[in-house]
Amino acid sequence: MEKTMYGILKTTGICPIMVAPELDFAADAARAIAEGGLPVCEVLLHRDENSLNRIKKIALEATEVTVGAGSVISIRDAKEAIDAGAKFFVSPGFVPEVVEFALKKNIPILPGCVTASDISLALNYGINILKFFPVYQLGGKDTLAQYHGGPFGNVEWVVTGGLNGNNFLPFAEIDYVLASGGDWMFAENNAINDKNYEQIVLNMRKTIKDVLNLRAQKKN
Repeated sequence: MEKTMYGILKTTGICPIMVAPELDFAADAARAIAEGGLPVCEVLLHRDENSLNRIKKIALEATEVTVGAGSVISIRDAKEAIDAGAKFFVSPGFVPEVVEFALKKNIPILPGCVTASDISLALNYGINILKFFPVYQLGGKDTLAQYHGGPFGNVEWVVTGGLNGNNFLPFAEIDYVLASGGDWMFAENNAINDKNYEQIVLNMRKTIKDVLNLRAQKKN
């Protein structure tokens, strides 16, 4: 993972995921999370015909944001995402040809790995930052603790799947969880549906504040 992006995610503990806002609001929504304190955004593919156009719009009009493509499951996805301006890939599973393509192109990739076989395969490719999805349905903190306390103590995780502004917080205090991914900073208080730029800023700031407060309490 690119060092600047890693540092941002490590500091904030959050990875914003943009699902499917109206195309003309995509760049504004991305700028809003940057103003709120987190200039990284994953845009999901395969949601509608405008998925790639959202990436392109953000890459061209919200240049302060590092935009990536989520749900990358094929070489075609990967190539189209690069052409649209994506700077990183996120995949729901481990697809060797997609991983090899990303490594060859020097594009950071976050593959989904939920079994010991998946994790071992990723480590053999030199990748130790992995996605765990869907986190609660697959055992949540208990499963991650088993992996960390066992043979995979050098893995860092980005957890996703049904997370919101409250239920992601238990993961924010785990040292080996790099970040929690979700769309709540866009969705809560109906911000994205109302095209409410300021509400997205406020949602993002509150989320970051919640993480920092939680970490401060842990230290005390």
